[in-house]
Order: sequence, then C-alpha cells, then structure tokens
Amino acid sequence: MAKFSFADAADEDHPPAPAPAADTADAGGVAKRKRDGDGGPDDGAVSGGSTSKARKLDGVGGERALAGDGGCGREVRRVGGDGDAGISMRVDPDLLDCSICFEPLCPPLYQCQNGHVACISCWSRLNNKCHVCSNNAIFTRNIALEKIVESVKSSCAYAKWGCCNLVSYAQRSTHEEACLFAPSTCPIPGCGYRGFTGCWSGHFLVDHSADFLHFVYDQHFEVNLEVSLPFLVLLGEDDHLFLLLNKNMMPFGHAFTVVCLRTGNLNWKFSYEIKAASKGNSENSLQLRASVTNTKEWGGVHPAEAFLLVPYDFCGSASLTLDVSVARSACV
Repeated sequence: MAKFSFADAADEDHPPAPAPAADTADAGGVAKRKRDGDGGPDDGAVSGGSTSKARKLDGVGGERALAGDGGCGREVRRVGGDGDAGISMRVDPDLLDCSICFEPLCPPLYQCQNGHVACISCWSRLNNKCHVCSNNAIFTRNIALEKIVESVKSSCAYAKWGCCNLVSYAQRSTHEEACLFAPSTCPIPGCGYRGFTGCWSGHFLVDHSADFLHFVYDQHFEVNLEVSLPFLVLLGEDDHLFLLLNKNMMPFGHAFTVVCLRTGNLNWKFSYEIKAASKGNSENSLQLRASVTNTKEWGGVHPAEAFLLVPYDFCGSASLTLDVSVARSACV
C-alpha cells in the first residue's frame, strides 16, 4: 500500500525548487503524469490558493518529498516499491479533518449521496440528515478516503525535542498525549505552565523565584523545610527539575523522598541521599540513599519503594532541617 507522510516545512534547510506544471490531456482536460519505473522525473506538487501553508513530507523508508514553494496545504509523497517514481501532491490539511468536530478523520468514514464526509461519531448524531446539503441521506462507506487517511503519516509535534516517530495522522493527537517527549506541567499549584526537560529555570526565575532551590550535583546542601509543605522544588545545574516530597504519615512522622519531573530520553540516572538529625539530640540521625524516581507529571502520588521516615520527635514545631545531595551518572 502506498504510504504518505508530512512534517513541518520550517525544518527545511534549503528553499525548494518550483514544481513543474502538469501536462493537460487533449481529451477531457485530464492531467497526465508519468508513472513508469524507468527513473523519470518526479511529478510536481499540485498547488492551490495563494497562501503558503506548505509542509515538507518525509517519505516512509527514508525518502523525502520536495516541498513546494507556494500554494495551500501539505505536500505528500507516495512511496512505492523499487522502480516506482512516486507521486508528489499537495493536500489541504482541512480535508483530513472532520467538517463537524474538526478532529482528524478516522476510519470508518461515511458520506451522503453528494459525497459529504464526516467521522462516524458525528454521523451518528445527525439523524440521517447531511450537515452540508441538509437532505435526507443514505450514508455509505468511503473506502478510498479511508485508505488515504490511513496512509498519511505525520511527524510528532515534539520532534524537535527528540521524538522520531511517524504516526498516523488520525492517531496523532492520541500519540502526542502519551508521547515520552511531551512537556510536563509545572508542579506549583494553579500555575498550569508546561515545560520541557532541561528548560525550567527561566520559568521559575520569573514566576516562582521564592519557591525553588538551586543545587550542584554531588554536593551536600542544607534544606530547612516547613513540615506543612508537600514538596520543595530543586533545580539541578543542568535544569533538571526535582521534587523533595514530604508526606505526613500519621501517627508516625514525615516520609521524605525525591522524584525527577522529566520526559524524553532518560540518558541520565540520578540517586539521592537524605540525612535528618534529631532536634533534641544531634547524635541521633537517620539517613537514606536511594535512586530517584522519574515521573512525567506530579499528581500527588508518593513513591512507596524507598523513603526516609522521620519521626515527629526529630522535627521542630514547624520546620525540619535536612542534609540532601543528588548524584548524576550517565546511563550505560
């Protein structure tokens, strides 16, 4: 089956060459394209409109389509077998979306007698009346369009952050919601900012300058933590974001652990050490050394595998001093 794919045109390093005009047949005005497998020239992109919304398309199997220099839509390259010259064309992105809910079309697809198409979930709410021509309709499957939609491949919106997946256009939103390279939400309550791994310091310096602590790896630092706070934000020297979590475990004490809020390639592994000394007797101390737990979002769930349980007797009336260090090592 032919495969189609597209990616953002902004990634192009060089401007594309203008596409040659298609020859017009004498009979019926039907455009002809050369489709023999003898190494003939590729077909030009079919363009329309005056506003440039071009996107470059990476052909499945390593072949890259040429991006057009004008017109509206996305350029698509059919990638066939050996000896197939392929077909380049432009696709208006609106044609790939349902005209009712504006979500990507996803098979099965149905149309009325006049060819108006919508997704199955929208058709089921139309009571057998077309939303375009308003006629009573007998809906039939559009198999040809289903095959086209299934063949269109899209690069992930987080490609520049490391995601190399080409996913079905219809499943792009589903993929991006679960993508390992998608941004994480700022853990500060009510913030809503979404940031990427290694790009947090600017946000915290501007919006939460009093709510975080910078540290250097492999160096111990002192944390004076209010026992009522659920966590403290720690920013590493490489902008990785850590949370020192504090869970009140009545009637025993406070459980402390460290998690890293990160996505994408986990090319570093982190460990941490926490030491707590008793307020009443400094000779009494507790210590934990453990691996940092990775999480994409902080949803209030505390890791149960490793934590330091500090009895209430170790704490002051409102705060506790901890000695903390975080170590970083490359993943092998």
